[in-house]
Amino acid sequence: MLPPMKNPTSTNSRAGLVRLGALGLLCAAATGLTACDDDAPSESQLSDAAVTDAAVADAADDSDARAPDADVGEPDAAPPLEPLELSAEEEACEYLAAGHCLMPWPSDRWLQADPATVTGMRLAYEADAMPHNTAGTAVDPTPYNRFDGFSPSSQILTVFTTTPNLGDFGGYDDPSRSLAEDFPTVVIDLETGEKVPHWIELDARARTAGAPGGIEEVALFIRPATRLGSNRRYGVAIRGLSDVNGTPLAVSPAFAALRDDRPSTSDALEARRASYAPLFAALGNAGVNRADLQLAWWFHTESEDSTRRELLAMRADALTRLGTEGIGCTVTSVEEDFKGGAKRVRGTITTPWYLDADVQPSATVRDEDGLPVWQKDHEVGFTAIVPESLHASNGAGPLIIWGHGLFGDADGTVSNTDTVNAAESFARVMAGTDWAGMSTSDLPFLATALADISKFYRVGERLQQAMINFIALERSLPGVCAADPAFANALGLPAIAPAPKFFIGGSQGSVLGGTYLTLAPDVERGALVVGGSGFSFMIERSIHFNTFELLLNPAYPRRLDTALIMALSQHVWDRAESASYLKDTLAGLPGIGPKEMVYLVAQNDAQVPNLASHRAARLAGLPVLEGTTHVPWGTETVPSPHTGSSYIAIDWGDRPTPEGNLSPQEDDGGHGNVGFSEVGTPLIGVFFETGVSVVDCVGPCRVGPAAER
Repeated sequence: MLPPMKNPTSTNSRAGLVRLGALGLLCAAATGLTACDDDAPSESQLSDAAVTDAAVADAADDSDARAPDADVGEPDAAPPLEPLELSAEEEACEYLAAGHCLMPWPSDRWLQADPATVTGMRLAYEADAMPHNTAGTAVDPTPYNRFDGFSPSSQILTVFTTTPNLGDFGGYDDPSRSLAEDFPTVVIDLETGEKVPHWIELDARARTAGAPGGIEEVALFIRPATRLGSNRRYGVAIRGLSDVNGTPLAVSPAFAALRDDRPSTSDALEARRASYAPLFAALGNAGVNRADLQLAWWFHTESEDSTRRELLAMRADALTRLGTEGIGCTVTSVEEDFKGGAKRVRGTITTPWYLDADVQPSATVRDEDGLPVWQKDHEVGFTAIVPESLHASNGAGPLIIWGHGLFGDADGTVSNTDTVNAAESFARVMAGTDWAGMSTSDLPFLATALADISKFYRVGERLQQAMINFIALERSLPGVCAADPAFANALGLPAIAPAPKFFIGGSQGSVLGGTYLTLAPDVERGALVVGGSGFSFMIERSIHFNTFELLLNPAYPRRLDTALIMALSQHVWDRAESASYLKDTLAGLPGIGPKEMVYLVAQNDAQVPNLASHRAARLAGLPVLEGTTHVPWGTETVPSPHTGSSYIAIDWGDRPTPEGNLSPQEDDGGHGNVGFSEVGTPLIGVFFETGVSVVDCVGPCRVGPAAER
């Protein structure tokens, strides 16, 4: 039951409803009282929000510390502070920062109580607060409001009325600097009190066009060095920043009221006040003086159940339907002498389907518990290459499944000359199917979704289906497809060995492939090539964003809107992107065995920024192989050869990429070439065969143009 409202019919009261339930739980946790709500929350509801008695005591001590010193004489009674008044427009937004309705983000402002979830909370974005396109259509928050917290891969951002001067504190080179006492930003785990390593940067894409009044608006980004924990509460604090003129950044009246215990007439702010006591206490314990704060807030991350439950449910149901050999396979064409004697086979395999349409726009069909519901068995296309070394002999080779790049297709990837040559070199069958949601056939829908982001959530829905399609391919090709004459060797026997099976994902195929590798029932080793994690972080640093923004910016001309749209998009990507799974790949999820991988990166990659690859290495806990051209912060190197998984960067000679969240203008070729280089191909081949990561480089591995310098 929600706390009583002073005026249940007022606009201010209605705006406060979205968060009073969750904050009632935190009120009890902060004060130790049960009178914060008419119905006291249960122990399970409070468990995630609980704070220690010491934290509450620290909050009280901090309040006492701000009282006048007793030894200065009896002061004149200070005039009482006038209660702060917030307008209806302010209360409809996140009013702790002036500049954008959703900032700071992510924030407790957009949480409400829900005892049915793992976290005890649920997102509660409001349509009027969301970015609007030039047609006046707000981003529909409904698909996001199913989740029980913010993405653990969230980028943190806010805005001030003047542009901060970061001085020597900006930049990504060493996230450990953020742990220093004088660093101006703090991200803290409110359960453990540990600081989160991060870096800060100003929005390099800031622009005046479209900004209200033509005022330049520059977002401050706080970039965690890796994915945050699931079902955790985090606090964010900013202090000691000035603008370029040396003037301290202004503090919003609403935040000042919380920081300085100033009363207000706002039901919403007053309901929120109790949840800030443990935040201020935790920051105080971390050496952050409450009086110095220019802004502080908290948020709660989504549980793993919320992030993964749909895809895991689809996987379990699909495996039951597929069995060990798949449902069906139809060969539609065979080319007997394709590129030097290989055989190219095209066809369809049958996959369990959980969407309401065959093509975009489509969405997952869910039951009353929010779990996907099987709709039918559906045919999806595949392309396979049987190398001459297998079909012209009595041989049988293992299957390697390929994941294609950004908005490409399986046919083009598998038919590529480099792939065909690799098939011959490895003596293995290569095959792939399209990434539903991010293949060439999905491009027309993407154009409409970038003009109206309300549609964009469908990309994430379809990507979950894509994972099922890849699992169906994994089971079907060595199963129901293998007996087809198209896959026969010279003796008429299957050229596809039933086991083992491997996976290679390039670019997008690596970004998504980390999820597939983690969930694949039969694949034990994979190569993730030129990939990264955290799509919402990486996309603005990719050369591909130069194309995407041609559709996005005209629809959303205000830069703060597009910055938030990119941040909000992580809700979509989390459903299938590897950022949600890489931390469990090597150890294995319950009931799904551990996997091994080589993670191969191109130095100064123009398409997938190295910073996103660094995040993936830290998240997966990968050791870095000697010979690498860079060592990501927070990782350790191991000698070559190394038994087991590894990460390595190879230099093709690409020029350095821009600083900040800007896109390169030219791609020098490393992204597309290092995987097929004289270092990359043998590394993958030996690893698949033996499980050993090995490179034969004298010093840093440089290939192609870089090797000629």
